[in-house]
Amino acid sequence: MRKIVPGVARAAVAVLLASGVMSTLSAASASASTSKAPIIIGYITDETGAAASTYINAIQGAQARIDAQNAIGGINGHKLELVAEDDQSTPTGNSTAARLLVSKGAFGIIEDSSGTFGAARYLQQQGIPVVGASVDGPEWGQQPNTNMFSIVDLYSTTPFNGYYWTYSSSGAELKALHVTKLAQVVFNISSAINAADTIFAQAKSYGVSDCLDALLPSSGNLNPTVLQMKQLGCNGVEVLSVLSTCITLANDLNQADVKAKLICATGYDQSLLNQPSALAAMQGTYTTAFLNVLAKNPPPAVKLFLDRLKKYTSFGGGIPSDNIEYSYMAADVMINGLKLAGANPTRKAFISNLRKVSNYTAEGLLTTPIIFSHFGTLGMIPKKSCGPLLEIKGKDFVPALNVCGTLVKGSKA
Repeated sequence: MRKIVPGVARAAVAVLLASGVMSTLSAASASASTSKAPIIIGYITDETGAAASTYINAIQGAQARIDAQNAIGGINGHKLELVAEDDQSTPTGNSTAARLLVSKGAFGIIEDSSGTFGAARYLQQQGIPVVGASVDGPEWGQQPNTNMFSIVDLYSTTPFNGYYWTYSSSGAELKALHVTKLAQVVFNISSAINAADTIFAQAKSYGVSDCLDALLPSSGNLNPTVLQMKQLGCNGVEVLSVLSTCITLANDLNQADVKAKLICATGYDQSLLNQPSALAAMQGTYTTAFLNVLAKNPPPAVKLFLDRLKKYTSFGGGIPSDNIEYSYMAADVMINGLKLAGANPTRKAFISNLRKVSNYTAEGLLTTPIIFSHFGTLGMIPKKSCGPLLEIKGKDFVPALNVCGTLVKGSKA
């Protein structure tokens, strides 16, 4: 366990709280009283274990946003204090971490983890506000978890009315790239599989047929998959997996002389720019960016985000990871929820008031607002969404398409 106090970087030394201090903070957490005690925000991530490489320095985002808030006095005179726990990349570890943080007085918890579902029931029963990205499962949009607030849309992870949902933009992008026979290489987790199913279902309305549906083999050897693609005549492939899978597949496609448009969901990554051979293999492939921080004239909200990272953390520049971005926005949601809860915030007031918000944009970072209202229904999903598709050229991510789409049914749940 590490206790990270305002203004101190991620490498702060471990601090054990005495039992008397714990009880005092715990009492203050449910209702941050007029004593102006600090409000403790818990933070759980996959710091060790199988998923750890995806979450390196992820806490920098949350620390930057919280330190920026403390620099202007905190919230109603209460400073914010970030306390981190490692869940060791397991659902059981996530549950243990959540219980530790609650025992140490956490008002709410930022979940930046692949195993959030491990603690979801406990945190709901305790009435603890939870904010983060719904990358691990459907619980973020399902009753009775009204205490959970996702900073990414729920359409591909939570089923509504018996279906997963998607946007017509995915089919429009494929059509614009002249893809007619689509293959997909998918990481073997439920959220990725569901996302792939919805892409296949939606693409059909644009005349794109299912060419090959391949789960990522445990060996990581994609040569048999590439040979199948060549035999079947697939002329497009989407990868819903980690960046290393995209790089391997790009190399294999080049070596097998398969002329297929490659779309990599995780291609917008600084580590790709740092690997010349990998970057060479990925030339001409396509990706998306949650935030395009390399744009020549980034929006003010993106510039503010980068400025805060540089000022309050050891962030070295370049492209922040998705999880740094997620934790930054999750901290912003936590701050907004505390503001809405009033001068002496309670967890109940935090949850009930934040549930009324239908246009959260993270200070303008999100072009499509997040809807926290209408919990557990399709009303949580925006009816329209727009976003850029970027092409990798040299060391640049060049805008290739900007397609808007309407909400449509995907695969059956």
